[in-house]
Amino acid sequence: MLGVVLWSDASDRKAVIWCEDQGDLAYVNPSDEVLRSGDFFDAGDLVQFDMEMSQSTRLAHNPRLVIEKVGPALPDVLRDAAQIEDLSLRKRGQVVDFSPWNEQAKAACP
Repeated sequence: MLGVVLWSDASDRKAVIWCEDQGDLAYVNPSDEVLRSGDFFDAGDLVQFDMEMSQSTRLAHNPRLVIEKVGPALPDVLRDAAQIEDLSLRKRGQVVDFSPWNEQAKAACP
């Protein structure tokens, strides 16, 4: 699955990923060996990962960077949209278009 990192903590090796299917968020398990060395993900990075369900929580395993900073403003855009007090201004049920990131990912993935 593909997703965009919404939040990350490099020191704890944790991250929250917004998934391309726009279902529940996925959480990076800091025990994944692949994450123990090197740079860690930043908010806005497009990643590819294997997903597992554990007690109704999505866990992202074997996350791999596809494209850095493909959507660095995404966390702020989602946060701002959630803070709109006038519910009539919110577009209820609107699905955010993930296709621009998918197209970039397809070009970058072998």
